[in-house]
Amino acid sequence: MYTIDERLKGLPAVKEQVVQLYQSLNQPHLAVPGRSAGPATAYVLGLRGPSGFAVFVYLYLSDSGECAVYVPTSGTVPADRYQSEEAEALGFVESMGFIMDNLNFRGRPPDEQETFIRTAPVFQREPPPPSAVPGVPLGAAGTKPPTGQKNPVVNIGKLFSAFCLALTVSSCAHWVSQENRDKATSHYELAVGLIARNAQQGYVEIEKALELNPEYPEAWHVKAILLHHSFGRLDEAKAAYEKALKLKQPFSEATTNLGNLFMDLKRYDEAIALYDQALNDVLYGAHFIAHGNMGWAYYKKGDPKNALEHLKASVTINPKYCLGYSQLGQFHADQGQEEESCKNYNRYRDACPDAPDAYHRTGLCLMRSGKKEEAQKAFSTCVEKATNLDLKELCLKLKDQA
Repeated sequence: MYTIDERLKGLPAVKEQVVQLYQSLNQPHLAVPGRSAGPATAYVLGLRGPSGFAVFVYLYLSDSGECAVYVPTSGTVPADRYQSEEAEALGFVESMGFIMDNLNFRGRPPDEQETFIRTAPVFQREPPPPSAVPGVPLGAAGTKPPTGQKNPVVNIGKLFSAFCLALTVSSCAHWVSQENRDKATSHYELAVGLIARNAQQGYVEIEKALELNPEYPEAWHVKAILLHHSFGRLDEAKAAYEKALKLKQPFSEATTNLGNLFMDLKRYDEAIALYDQALNDVLYGAHFIAHGNMGWAYYKKGDPKNALEHLKASVTINPKYCLGYSQLGQFHADQGQEEESCKNYNRYRDACPDAPDAYHRTGLCLMRSGKKEEAQKAFSTCVEKATNLDLKELCLKLKDQA
């Protein structure tokens, strides 16, 4: 089954994510709910994400420049179910009267793949104006090119080049050369590697990336993370997160991190709304993080019922999610449920045996429960594993007190 997701105006993707791409050869007249009736071009796009595969249907209305993005109600699926999902999507669009053509995306040279990514309406963040879409419309519905003439879809690269030369002040005004994109990517990758080790130098590298490519959403996201967590400049970080989200939708990693910023500002309702948005992204591969963060937001807001539901969901989805167990341990401790608290701190320790904090928290729980010898053992392990001097000294002190 497919339903329109009104939040989506396109399906931005990188070529490595694309499994298959189909485009309609004809343009039947459609009346799509909430849009102006008119001729439409259909795309069926299969994408690979961190949590599986999904097949989307995108309709472009060439008279009005509107679009409709249909998402699968089944969400992401494993590889062995991809073919059946693709068949369902093709059957869905064919029932509307479309005749679909397999564009053999994966079999095309990399430069042609990049051209499709840049120009096909389905990949844009917003539906482009009809004048900016090479090859759409294709002519009268179902009309084939004259003998000897290349199909406009196949010739899209040349059409795009000519279009940019003719209309440099329209949609190509922010065009960035491939050389600058590559240089920006290098600076971005350096910045990512420096986040934990040298935040100042990481910030220098991310600024270089954005100077070369000002419309690089991932770079804006890293800039926001540095401003947020390394420098505490929350207003600037918020603006950078919002810039990343303006350039790329959905971008659930940035959505979740913006929610974390609102958590720091104690704006819990806004944080919860953003986590919920991330959870509704079928291609987001870290739903467990959004669940855990949402649970903690509900906890801080004073809603223990919803808090517990989402905290449990985080570790159910990812049984190795250390923070989820730590938060559950804290939740139950604050509720006076020491047995449940200890169980979750033990799970934290088992999931993350190299985390000294796991032994610190387990030791505290055991000490509150009167299990002194076990507590001393946990604090001793904390002392052995801790590299942070403050935590090492704290565990040593607690060991003596147990």
